[in-house]
Amino acid sequence: MTEESLQILQDLMFKVKPDSFVTELNAWQAELKAEYPSAGDERQAEIAELICENAIDMCSALTYWNLRGAYSSGSVDEEVLKGEAQQAIALLREWGRSDLAERAEQQIAALEASNLLKLTRMTLFGDCNTYWGNDYAAGLREAMRKGACMVTTNPVLVNIARKEDPDYWTPVRDKLQQDHPDYGPTDLAYAMTIQVVVQNAKLLRPIWELTDAAIGYVSLQLSPKNATDAEQMIKEAKWVWEQLTQELGGTPNCVFKVPGTKAGIDVAAELTRSAMGVNVTVNFSLPQQIAFAGAIEKNSNTKVSYRTQMDGRVDDPIGEELKEAGLSDWEEVKTWATTAIRQREYRMLCFEPQRGGLGFKKSIPLPASGRGPWNILRAIHSEPEVPIFITVFPNRQEEFDSEPRELDPNGMWTPLPKGHLEKLYKSKLFRQAYEPDGMTVDEFDTYLPVVKTLTQFSEGYDDFVAWVTER
Repeated sequence: MTEESLQILQDLMFKVKPDSFVTELNAWQAELKAEYPSAGDERQAEIAELICENAIDMCSALTYWNLRGAYSSGSVDEEVLKGEAQQAIALLREWGRSDLAERAEQQIAALEASNLLKLTRMTLFGDCNTYWGNDYAAGLREAMRKGACMVTTNPVLVNIARKEDPDYWTPVRDKLQQDHPDYGPTDLAYAMTIQVVVQNAKLLRPIWELTDAAIGYVSLQLSPKNATDAEQMIKEAKWVWEQLTQELGGTPNCVFKVPGTKAGIDVAAELTRSAMGVNVTVNFSLPQQIAFAGAIEKNSNTKVSYRTQMDGRVDDPIGEELKEAGLSDWEEVKTWATTAIRQREYRMLCFEPQRGGLGFKKSIPLPASGRGPWNILRAIHSEPEVPIFITVFPNRQEEFDSEPRELDPNGMWTPLPKGHLEKLYKSKLFRQAYEPDGMTVDEFDTYLPVVKTLTQFSEGYDDFVAWVTER
């Protein structure tokens, strides 16, 4: 799909006022109908594709933000939108494009059955306070149809994205090399990453604008090679921020992923003080959450920051320790580790003081790296203090939507099965993560999940840099 076509579809969903939507939609369709008979084959295919994509959009979560009134005045009735979609599908069949008509019908049926779309509807219309995002550098628009309203990237994910679509990204890389012959490997890696980020930021920007910059962010990771060098991370972040500001023509709807290392605390403080949001990544434990939440709360001059908890990346090694301790049910017990940590984290950091918490509002909990549906189901909540944002891998999105699920608005507070906390305490990694004083700040950099995750990110970054500089 061309950039112009995508912009047309975006404008219909986000820019048209609800009370004039049907009139403007029908006028646009009338122009396409008039053009279609005499258009060449290529243009006819483009027109049919637009009609198909718009039909799917009208039955998706894209309609909630503006057309259904979650963040706008007025609302288009859901049945009206479905009726318009059916008329568009009928038009495709009239033009002999049954293939596109069937594709639209299949995707609309999948959206109607989507648990993630149901979660989005529950949140936007007041039943819970849990948003979700795409934990991948590609496929954002498809995820947005199910309700994704943020996207998170890291070197590994950007590297996968360029491998999945080399026909698109290789020419982008080649042009960057041509335009910037003086750039070194790090500068080229950032320049390439910026292209991925800008593409996603433009898709989310209408949501960011509608919500007054509360929602609609792209997380961009700083180089994992500098995870213990605060000065270099700050320098690179400020350089990238300038590039993003130019590319987007204004304040970027982006936040920087800052590692949960000792040096990362100073980076989070400085960037948020400079009105740049952060997303604390490589983050697994309550001691890390306390340190970073405090730094952000004290220094932040920005609207939104996040504190990621990388569920599977700490649950898995905790499980290995439980297995070594001789627990026969270690595989099931480990799935409750981050549930326990998250419950304690929210109570301690997010609850208002009258409820026994610190009342921190400037950073939002963000579960990530889930290993199964339980990671999502046990992160859903309806607490009023701050929302939770969950980022979900594409394969986990598919798994979560593979069967009907009951979504409990208070699933985050599901009690641990009897005896599980005592079993989890057999793991040193769990004790370090669960106890508020389980680690000192000086121990963050040597915590096993931190070391393993930074190692993987660094390896992915090296592979990415090698490709970016390849000629």
